[in-house]
Amino acid sequence: MLAVVALVIALAVAFAAGYFTRDLASRKRRAEARRWREYTEPGWLHAGAPANTNEAANSNAVAKVTTGELGQMLDRWENRARARRAG
Repeated sequence: MLAVVALVIALAVAFAAGYFTRDLASRKRRAEARRWREYTEPGWLHAGAPANTNEAANSNAVAKVTTGELGQMLDRWENRARARRAG
């Protein structure tokens, strides 16, 4: 019975070590690819930016860009939602 428990624990440790090694190798490979391609983080991906708001980042310069039918539809839905919230 003790041998079975030891075997299960050894398999679990080996399984976890394999995933850790795979993750480490993938992170190194991706970092190398980013360095090779001279990757720069886009401005909209900034960690300090609000995640999901209806507020514009700069309320003085609101640029309204809607492209295609889907963008127009979403813009109409958002305008209707604002109108409902405003009363």
